[in-house]
Amino acid sequence: MPAKDHWYQHVPPVSAVIPCEGDEHRVTWRWGKFKVEDHDLGSERAMLALGGEPCGCLQALQLWGDQFGMRPEQFEVMRRQMGAWAALLPKALDGPREVGMALSLERAWRRSRYLDMQGRLLEKQVKDKALPALRAHLSAAKAEFGARMIRGVEVKHVSAGQPVRVVGRIDSVSASATISLSSDWIVHVWGRGIAVVDGALIVDAAGPSPVAVRAVRWRPSAREPGVVEPAIVDATATLTAEGWRLTL
Repeated sequence: MPAKDHWYQHVPPVSAVIPCEGDEHRVTWRWGKFKVEDHDLGSERAMLALGGEPCGCLQALQLWGDQFGMRPEQFEVMRRQMGAWAALLPKALDGPREVGMALSLERAWRRSRYLDMQGRLLEKQVKDKALPALRAHLSAAKAEFGARMIRGVEVKHVSAGQPVRVVGRIDSVSASATISLSSDWIVHVWGRGIAVVDGALIVDAAGPSPVAVRAVRWRPSAREPGVVEPAIVDATATLTAEGWRLTL
């Protein structure tokens, strides 16, 4: 795998419209930054220094920074309690928000020497996103190799920087798999929108399109005839007009 670029370079930019000063203004997340598109920030901040009230876009900018000091469930409670003002926390930006939250929690967990609640929060975040992807991958593999049912699907959470590990088996009766993933998977894979490509589970990614990836594929077992086992292989994911495509 090539060296990782800055995490935000390959998370797709996204914009949303929010209410501001009786109108609708556009805000954008791009290259790791929350940007207000319809204001001169210098002028707006000068008005605040003179006692003016913050406009909706400046409130949205403040909320964007504040959220990373919260636990994920606190953020969701705040969003529900804001009522109509929840428009200042646009759901269109939830993808970058989730990636940023994973990074923030991982840093806090590391500072606490992996002994604080951030690990439990990260575990929930990783499992919530990786389990559907692993199930989709296993369903595709089950169909390919003729198994009749999925017997077990499990995601284990590990700290960032730990190697991805996958074990499992598929035979004529059932398919099962267990994978160990960290917040790195959310940042480098899920954030790009390439969790599953052509039925393969992507476990790591680096670089622009075509993206160097590592993917889970199934190969005949050297120990048990009629059984296939998972392996992590190098591959390339390319964004085409029809979507992402995988080349082994």
